[in-house]
Amino acid sequence: MSDYSILNMLQRRMTETLAQRQPFPAEPEALLARLSQTRAQLRECLGTLPERVVEPRVRIEASVHLEGTDVIQERIVYRTEEDVWVPAHIYRPTDTGREGLPGVLLIQGWDLDKHSMPQFKVKLAEAGYVVLFPDNRFSGERRRQLTGQAEQSNLLPVAGLFGLTFMGMNTWDNMRALDVLAARPDVDANSLGVVGLCWGGMQAWTLAALDERIKAACPVCSVSTYEALVREYITFTGGHTCYGTYIWQWAKYGDTQDIIACIAPRPLLLQNNVNDTWFPLSGFHRVVDEVGQVYHTLGAEDCFEACARITEHDITPDFGSRVIDWFSRHITRSENCGTEETSPSRPQWT
Repeated sequence: MSDYSILNMLQRRMTETLAQRQPFPAEPEALLARLSQTRAQLRECLGTLPERVVEPRVRIEASVHLEGTDVIQERIVYRTEEDVWVPAHIYRPTDTGREGLPGVLLIQGWDLDKHSMPQFKVKLAEAGYVVLFPDNRFSGERRRQLTGQAEQSNLLPVAGLFGLTFMGMNTWDNMRALDVLAARPDVDANSLGVVGLCWGGMQAWTLAALDERIKAACPVCSVSTYEALVREYITFTGGHTCYGTYIWQWAKYGDTQDIIACIAPRPLLLQNNVNDTWFPLSGFHRVVDEVGQVYHTLGAEDCFEACARITEHDITPDFGSRVIDWFSRHITRSENCGTEETSPSRPQWT
């Protein structure tokens, strides 16, 4: 049977485009210049972003002690644009008198919401972190359709009229989520981390590449190359894909390892599930090899770790324990990795 789909054309374009990609420079100065250029290109590919940062006007709507834990759950609502409001949960230790705690932005997996990952978010809070877990755009309370896929299909083409992209809108919201965390009196604004699962992990490494307030990043089950996705996942598994996976026009600048490398030399822990065919293992290994070399060039080998396990597509107890240990080493105890403290103590609104 003849294949009349556009897949062959897309794979050819991927091959031709990546043939033009240059390896990372081996000299630190040239490498840092390359990473700076990549960040500028990434901002361009995220599309139109709001012109100003608005005051979030956080409302605490409910607060409850989670039975059997040492954790308080708060329901809050805040805004990220003049007319864009975000429902979210905060998880924090019950000791309300504590100040200067590290803050963690937790980002959900595809088509999940702020009620997911019930064990992990509580473990984070019990370990001494203030955890902000919002609904992303097109998920949870922030959608009108039954599924995120239906919501995207209906609204993203309209958003495109204004130059808005899926990852751009969510990255903006994630940056504003950091503002909300940093402004809390119980949070140390200079001790922020991010962790995400699947699509949320992709948001996590995109956010960390652009926002240096992130002192440590831990994407879970979310790393491969676009090359592997196009050549292996779509071809051999017949797997579906979604708008959230791909960054508009990014292939003309590079692959996912180019974005993830922008986190260096800040601490980065990559963890993948070997069984996740939608994040092919070949692409994961390529990202690990190339990003690991970037950390080596910058003299920050101790700030990069990666592992792949035969497990589940989730922040499993094993993955979660490793995340908490990573944050403990690099946020709570503030191991340096050669970065400077540039974050303001509290965000300023315009």
